[in-house]
Amino acid sequence: MATVSADRLNYHLKEEDAMARAEMTGRQRLLTTMQHQEPDRVPISPRYAAWLQAEYGSVPLEREMELLPDLDYMHIAGDATPDYLTRYPDEYDLPGIEIDQVRYAEGNYTVVERTFHTPAGDISDRTKIPPSGREYGVSPNPIKTEYLVKSSDDLDALMYLLPPVNNNFDHYHRARETIGERGVVMICIRSALDHNAGQARDMQDLMVDYYDDRDLFNRLLDIFHRRSLERIRAALEAGVEGIFGSWYYNSLSSGWSPAIYRHVFIPQIREHVELTHSYGAFYDFYDDGKLAGTMQMIADTGIDVLETCTPPPVGDFDLGHAKATIGEMVALKGYVDLLYVIKHGTPELIERTVAEAMEIARPGGGWIIGSSDSFREGTPKENLEAYWRACKQYGRYE
Repeated sequence: MATVSADRLNYHLKEEDAMARAEMTGRQRLLTTMQHQEPDRVPISPRYAAWLQAEYGSVPLEREMELLPDLDYMHIAGDATPDYLTRYPDEYDLPGIEIDQVRYAEGNYTVVERTFHTPAGDISDRTKIPPSGREYGVSPNPIKTEYLVKSSDDLDALMYLLPPVNNNFDHYHRARETIGERGVVMICIRSALDHNAGQARDMQDLMVDYYDDRDLFNRLLDIFHRRSLERIRAALEAGVEGIFGSWYYNSLSSGWSPAIYRHVFIPQIREHVELTHSYGAFYDFYDDGKLAGTMQMIADTGIDVLETCTPPPVGDFDLGHAKATIGEMVALKGYVDLLYVIKHGTPELIERTVAEAMEIARPGGGWIIGSSDSFREGTPKENLEAYWRACKQYGRYE
């Protein structure tokens, strides 16, 4: 069973807190839930970044906490290691590497073309970056038209683009201090594929590589898997209490088969989890796609939280089946559909969806209500009010 022990989380419920559940803080509520005990009410922890950005722009954490008074924070911070696969700065901290980079407009897009001249040879990529807003949304994804890794010949050069792993987590501890008893703070460490191998090489090519060029497939994933473990260790050495593992590039929704998932990805997940637990921290596993075919094997790795538990039609998550089969192994988080329920639904549909989810998953703890991903721009205010109201009304433990 992958429940989170009180000792591992350095969390000790006072006797009066256990008895007077109504007095629990967000932090107590979340950690109690992860221990598969019943808190005062179900923690409410939806994803909200896109909505917040659209409504208020970039705001400091203190202001965010004022705007979201009922949120039980599962705050996610980056590990601050420079990332040149997904970012396109004007200046690069890559000593000894010469970089040719040009930007130009192509319709509504900004195109960035780069060539890195490394001691192991040249590698290049091309990216189309859509503008934020309008039909592109608040945080649109860039479009790769040329990837850095075209063949195994590019792997040695790729290594020169990976800066040393950061080991200064002052930003994390400032967030912990700010969040305080409102919740927990985690560091995001992505899988070998997530924004890593899947950013350096086209995912479709990687899927073909598994069959036609297994050596390239294995070597590229191994580079980033070993690096992810190094980043986890650096965070944990700095006193981080939880790791947010992002694995949505690995999802069956991305096109991978259950067999590849079991053979390739499950051992990697297990290494993440075992390293995290060895430091007394917890592991929150994120996949906002289909989970029906993988949730049992993921739970078997020992993760502590599974999100986002996306229901049909976007996902395939059956909350009742999951509660019955893995509900005592992991805390389930998320579920409420951000698009068809929260954004385009009615307050009545939202209340009904939340009430049904609470009836299924609330008993016995191990349930954090959230959303299938971030609330989106344009979500009606009355729908968000209905969500918070229903979560508080139907989430109370007696």
